[in-house]
Amino acid sequence: MAKIALLIGVSEYGEGLARLPGTQGDLQLMQRVLENSQVCGFDQVQVLSNPDRTEMESAIETLLTENRSADDLILLYFAGHGVRDDNGTLYFATSITETNSEGRIRTSKAVPASAVQGYMSRSRSRRQILILDCCFSGAFANDMTARKAEVIPVDVNLQLGGEGRAVLTSSTHFAYEKDGTGIYTRYLVEGLETGAADRNGDGQITVDELHEYAREKVREAAPSMQPEIYAAREGYKIFIARALQDDPRLTYRKEFDELAKRRQGSLSPANQRQLNHRRQELGLTHEEAQQIAKEVLQPYREYRKEYRRRLGEFEQAIKETLEFDPQFSANSQDDLRGLQRALKLRDEDILPILDFYSLDLDPPSSSDTTASARQPLQGKPTSLDAGDTAVREQQTRQTVPEDDLSSEKGIDYTKLRDLLKGQDWYAADEETYKAIIRAVGKKEGNWLTSHELLNFPCTDLKTIDQLWVKYSNGRFGFSIQKQIYVECGAKLDGKYPGDEIWYKFCDCVGWRKDGKWLSYSDLNPCLSSPKGTSPLFSWGLFFDGGGGRLGWFCFFSRTETCGV
Repeated sequence: MAKIALLIGVSEYGEGLARLPGTQGDLQLMQRVLENSQVCGFDQVQVLSNPDRTEMESAIETLLTENRSADDLILLYFAGHGVRDDNGTLYFATSITETNSEGRIRTSKAVPASAVQGYMSRSRSRRQILILDCCFSGAFANDMTARKAEVIPVDVNLQLGGEGRAVLTSSTHFAYEKDGTGIYTRYLVEGLETGAADRNGDGQITVDELHEYAREKVREAAPSMQPEIYAAREGYKIFIARALQDDPRLTYRKEFDELAKRRQGSLSPANQRQLNHRRQELGLTHEEAQQIAKEVLQPYREYRKEYRRRLGEFEQAIKETLEFDPQFSANSQDDLRGLQRALKLRDEDILPILDFYSLDLDPPSSSDTTASARQPLQGKPTSLDAGDTAVREQQTRQTVPEDDLSSEKGIDYTKLRDLLKGQDWYAADEETYKAIIRAVGKKEGNWLTSHELLNFPCTDLKTIDQLWVKYSNGRFGFSIQKQIYVECGAKLDGKYPGDEIWYKFCDCVGWRKDGKWLSYSDLNPCLSSPKGTSPLFSWGLFFDGGGGRLGWFCFFSRTETCGV
């Protein structure tokens, strides 16, 4: 019995198809885990980078049909563009695949799925795995490159399925590249290397377990993706890798993962303390635990970033609509509803934005087709004010001097400034946290002491605050939060004012609602959020001695002494 794999990655194409540089990183990841004798232990792993049609099809034929026995395990992995013709026939793009003058694929320069299926059917091997990290539609996503084909999904199972094989696809619609690798590939490799894909804990990872692990992670990071598996009964249970049992790192990862799922990636201070105690019980180092935490929480962070982008795009569309159509006609409402559907935003997602601009998207009556007939919410700009406000903000920014990025600790605040300029509030939170940690000489994941907060360098505090205040138009920043804290009855005289004032403050800035704490992912900061919602210090910052409330009190006290 032999275990043989062929890994194909195509990053360069002919005219009409976008480059996919991340596929080369995918090949390296897959080669590493398949050759690892402690995990997959494949006897032979061939890597084929940017082949033309003849090279690709010849290698696939050799893999499947030459000198194979029934007990051999054959794995074919493809990362690149999946394309289709007008009849819905699937092809795998090669380095010479291109489109013609009408934008159609030149199928003579691509490998047809029917050829691959033919070789698989002729193979003596009765254990075949086909992994496709490619997509079968034309959708693209911001900050990610969709592995492109046509708009109508193809029937993967019909064109590639069969007895004794498992076909795994990253998405029936579109597959993303992020940070140089495909999301699906990344989590396949993670599930194998860490052993986390061993769902039943028997020390063996089967194909269905591996796919289910990757599918869950992908859906957490990019809900629009739809990884699928197509297999007959025996195909689901093909054994692909070993997993260590009684491994403390795997135990910690699985427990962390379950907790993260229940909390949707937003861990409370109590959760953090619980995990810290568990880490100590399992004998893991702080660094090992931090690495596991980073990997487990990564898909949630990716989802939040994409979700924030879509919310930001919708809010920007409202601003532009009000400038284009100050009366906010029925046509404008219909257009925004269409955009909402395209962005896959729920009504509850966009409600805070609509409230801020005193708008609704309900069909207007025949006697009320303009926004002027609706009553604005008290204290918020009307539709007609929004365009004027945008103009005033633009004029103001043109006269604002260069940002002061001074630091007593040599910290570069350029990235924080750029994130705030782009109104990426969550990412700016995380960058703020990193800057604060660096300013006190600690590593990410460490707690801050009261002494460190009360002696935080004033120059850095002023720099961070003025950037937040400026680019949020006076809505966010430590000085804004301190002012609200004082208005709630706090006195920054060195004596903690009590939990009642802390809860009142958290209600005012939107961290609590109806007496219940909101998770970090539920806050969704935007310019229509309550004043003072941000900064939040990101998810990873916790204070010693009494939790966050005392830490914030110390930090606001330092803000007062520094004159911020």
